[in-house]
Amino acid sequence: MASNITELLNYGATFAIGYLMSIYLQVVMEYSSQSAGMILIIQPIIMAVGSPYMGRLSDRVSPYKLASIGMGICALGLLVFAFITEPTPLWVIILALVISGIGFAVFSSPNTNAVMACVEKEDYGVASSVLATMRSLGHTSSMAIVTIIVGAYMGNQSLSEASPLLLIETMHTAFKIFVGICIFGIFIKPIIISTKRL
Repeated sequence: MASNITELLNYGATFAIGYLMSIYLQVVMEYSSQSAGMILIIQPIIMAVGSPYMGRLSDRVSPYKLASIGMGICALGLLVFAFITEPTPLWVIILALVISGIGFAVFSSPNTNAVMACVEKEDYGVASSVLATMRSLGHTSSMAIVTIIVGAYMGNQSLSEASPLLLIETMHTAFKIFVGICIFGIFIKPIIISTKRL
């Protein structure tokens, strides 16, 4: 249960990174959509490279601890995004994407391992489906949060038509909320585990 909840929280806090930073790179930094995509692909590449190693490591080290560390790293990456401004250099954006990618890698495979370790082999399909559902709910909730914040700041105005300063202010609010969700996710697992022991 705890690992499924953290899956929901992690993807709820991080899924909108690609969307918000794509708009930022195109509107504020004036990159083309192709260039913005090439920059943003750094994050999933790092996750794809690092996840198999973290999966093997979680067989030897507590996957719960690794998942919590991953959430902490994701929170650090989100914190960098929460303080970017109009003159922020590109290398800072890339650094935040690298940090977030590492956080994803450290979190994803160990958390999946933690879920699968709690069920019998014949229930792997059900456990995997529940985990995928949590991931999808996280995606949806992440974009719902962004939609609410954009509506509060901009009304019916689209992000792509917003002034750079208003866009950055909107992003700051969103990323600060996402940092809070990640921090909550770090502590929810030990809280649930300790509650079960009582």
